[in-house]
Amino acid sequence: MPDGKKEISKICRMYLTNGTIGRRVIPYLTDSMEATMSYNRDGLALSSDSRSKRQQILEAAYIVFSRNGYHRATVDEIIALADTGKGTVYNYFVNKEQLFYTLIKERSIPFDRALEEIVVSQEPPMEKIKAMIKVFLEFYIVNADLWRVMMHEVRGFGHDDETSSFTQEQREKYHQGFHDTIGMLEKVLAEGVSKGVFRECDVVKCAHGLFSVIVMLAFQKMAGDVEACAQMIADMFLYGVAKQ
Repeated sequence: MPDGKKEISKICRMYLTNGTIGRRVIPYLTDSMEATMSYNRDGLALSSDSRSKRQQILEAAYIVFSRNGYHRATVDEIIALADTGKGTVYNYFVNKEQLFYTLIKERSIPFDRALEEIVVSQEPPMEKIKAMIKVFLEFYIVNADLWRVMMHEVRGFGHDDETSSFTQEQREKYHQGFHDTIGMLEKVLAEGVSKGVFRECDVVKCAHGLFSVIVMLAFQKMAGDVEACAQMIADMFLYGVAKQ
């Protein structure tokens, strides 16, 4: 194993022990990085060796951004951890923001696919909601540190903020990712309404409310057992807390 990969593995083990992302980070990291074809900054497909180097850079970026936040993270620190040269990094990524955005997008691929499979499945809407809640919880528990950094910069679904490191245009593309994800909840809720399973409601507001509860429990490390927590959220969302 090259020295850079040994160092990343060492940092990952330390981070798994002391960080908040849980012991499933490595499978999620590997799966998401390998789930898509890799290209350089000019859009040319990469060889297997180049993809390995690119993945090594993304793994280092994951650690640095999760640990330091976006503003305090530096490309130089990522380069040092990945044990590569500055020219190699800039062969794949134009700047720090593009590296961060690529990391977010590629880690989201298995998550988005899992949600899409649930949405188009033949399961009843109520079962789809329960399954989606579990997928959301699992993803945000594992990726809590990185997504907290991203949400801080884009202010969730928020407004312009002079303290953000991103431009308005950059924030909008992250916002779009949130809207696309929450939009899948909206589709299932709308399906349930149309089939008479759910009562008439504002599916946009309901989807945002459900999403907020899931994310808050994951980020505050209150989820505990994922299966039990997902069931509890589903029961509260679908049936309420009042005695029937």
